[in-house]
Amino acid sequence: MIRCGLLLCWAGLALGASVPPRQVVVLTDNGYPPYSYEADGRAVGVYNEVLRAASQRMEGYRIELRPVPWKRGLVELEAGRAMALSPPYYRPEREYMSYSAPFWQEQVVVYCRAEVMRTPRQHWPADFLGLRFGNNTGFRPGGKAFWQAVQRGEIQLDEAPDTRGNLLKLINGRMDCYLNDKLSIHYMLDRLQRRGAISASQRGELVEAVSLNGEQAYIGFSKRGSQRYPYQDDFIQQLNAVLERMKREGRIAAIVEQVLHGGLP
Repeated sequence: MIRCGLLLCWAGLALGASVPPRQVVVLTDNGYPPYSYEADGRAVGVYNEVLRAASQRMEGYRIELRPVPWKRGLVELEAGRAMALSPPYYRPEREYMSYSAPFWQEQVVVYCRAEVMRTPRQHWPADFLGLRFGNNTGFRPGGKAFWQAVQRGEIQLDEAPDTRGNLLKLINGRMDCYLNDKLSIHYMLDRLQRRGAISASQRGELVEAVSLNGEQAYIGFSKRGSQRYPYQDDFIQQLNAVLERMKREGRIAAIVEQVLHGGLP
């Protein structure tokens, strides 16, 4: 009868008892290039590549990215049907949501048609009352005073699901101004021009009117799914540690450069 050595027996037991990593679904915005969008059914963009890199550093977890329309993602998180959503800005009024550590800083700007800016508009948002603004559905950039003006009907709001749709409406004169992240606007204008959807002269009719405060990107977590996701606190703690380490190492900044200049669709 062949007996295994003590160490070999223990190794065999340990191997048999190993548990595969838990798959954790993170919903991601499917219409926010270059940060988070969908191409050929796959979640791509800066933030999705950051999460893929973070997933490889986590112990006991692997992140599965699932692109969805942003507004649907918010609904799923609020209902507790989803555990995580990327990449919300911090909004304290969303009482159903907790947040990861911030991992990237965006710069929110207002772009307007040149003819709109022939009237001096130096004060935000007071000098922009009476105009029609575009906005990505489910996003709330621009600050409290802007959204109060929207609620009072002093600013009209025309929302579209993504950056592309809003910019085409702006260029075609269906709205006066549009507010979003500066890099996202530039990235989409470049794509539209390369593909012949807009001309250089049409692009030249848009001007940056206001530079607003930056917004930090987070991963949002449902406060209403603790029973469904008992591992949530441990996952968040690990993810925060990994994201902080990636920031210190310059890894996130490197991913941003790689995505922007790496020829993604």
